[in-house]
Amino acid sequence: MHNLKGASLMVLSMACFALMDMFVKLLSADLPPGEILAIMGAGGAIGMALLLIARGEAPMTRDMLRGAVAVRSGFDAAASLTIVFALSLVPLSLFTTIIQANPLLVTLGAALFLAEPVGWRRWTAISVGLLGVLIVLRPWDDAFDLAALLAVAGVVFQSARDLSTRWVAASVNSLQVSAMGFVAMVPTGLLAMVVTGTPGVMPEGREFLWIAGGIGVALPAFLSIVVAMRIGEVSFVAPFRYSRIVFGLLAGMLVFDELLDGYTLLGAAIIVASGLYTFLREARLRRHGLKDSPGGV
Repeated sequence: MHNLKGASLMVLSMACFALMDMFVKLLSADLPPGEILAIMGAGGAIGMALLLIARGEAPMTRDMLRGAVAVRSGFDAAASLTIVFALSLVPLSLFTTIIQANPLLVTLGAALFLAEPVGWRRWTAISVGLLGVLIVLRPWDDAFDLAALLAVAGVVFQSARDLSTRWVAASVNSLQVSAMGFVAMVPTGLLAMVVTGTPGVMPEGREFLWIAGGIGVALPAFLSIVVAMRIGEVSFVAPFRYSRIVFGLLAGMLVFDELLDGYTLLGAAIIVASGLYTFLREARLRRHGLKDSPGGV
């Protein structure tokens, strides 16, 4: 029962993240990316702070301003910045597909920087998954969009953020970490506006609705994924994060009239299949108390 609840919350979280991407892309038609980032960060930070206060917890502690939390917040801000710019320039379906490479990159980063053992099976899955990303990008084709590299940068920073989370002290809870991520988005967005020389734009009627929608789905997105990973088995719950691609592709088609081509669908299938294999392989090793090895345990 806990696994089913966890899986349901993970699907809910992914649906909310896809909707948040949709609202950001809608806003990008009228507002500069830096302003969107600053507004979303401020709204999310206030929402998280109110939630933490309601729970009797401090919205911010000294531990959040230094060490691993500060590093994670920096990666979070960089990921958010590149993601917002990517959403303003590339189709939502393309962005959603590329962002699915996150679990593969986290496994790759854990092997390269955290010395976690990764055997030939998972190395093969990672390689195949990255091939799927190349198929989606199509750098050999005239249809290649250079702006899509912003989505690639976004998923790289996102993976670095997830890896740095492993170093966060146990005294800092998940909601505090998420709140700090929102806080970091505000100066990052404002700095982006200064660097690019982009003046602020006063939102109008529909922009206020989209801002409210984006902030409104951001909070349950973060809360649901935290609860999902706590109440369910990671090996059962984590693969459901790939449901995000379904919601993202549907939003791209229904809201932005995007057409899905064969390369995108093929690349998406390869990325998801490789990621699912990696999840299942890691779950098997944990279940049996084994370590991956070059010989393939």
